[in-house]
Amino acid sequence: MELGFTQRDVSRILYPDSDNNLLGSIESSFRKNGFTDENLNKLARAFSKRARILGLDHMYTLEDFYPANAMDEILVPKKVIDIPKELKQTGMLHLLLVEKKEKFFKDWHTVSEIAAFCGKQADKVWTNNDFTAIVKVAVDEGKLIRKSEEEALFKRP
Repeated sequence: MELGFTQRDVSRILYPDSDNNLLGSIESSFRKNGFTDENLNKLARAFSKRARILGLDHMYTLEDFYPANAMDEILVPKKVIDIPKELKQTGMLHLLLVEKKEKFFKDWHTVSEIAAFCGKQADKVWTNNDFTAIVKVAVDEGKLIRKSEEEALFKRP
């Protein structure tokens, strides 16, 4: 930031009696602290004071923290696909890879990593032994690609 404040400096402006760096967790649902107009006014005053010291021609106000145009409050529909816990390894891989199109499969992963990821989603403990043949079938069907014969890394094509 051009005014040279650190995160801890800003935290001290907002909460001078606290030894903690509360700024990083200010929006946590477990804290009563927040970016209230009172706190934003404290920051505006401190920013204006620092700007004067630095010879900058800007007085900060509460409006500096809000967008110029009001944003529409439009809810974005969220599609949730429940993952049945009774799925076996093949079904879980198909669900995550094909139906849910999990971002996990955009990057290269080992069979062990794929097994751990699928197991976590299914709330089960699976190993690479559970997935070696399944991943090979997915490669044969064109659902996964292998990086090379030397490297057993897989991802979505």
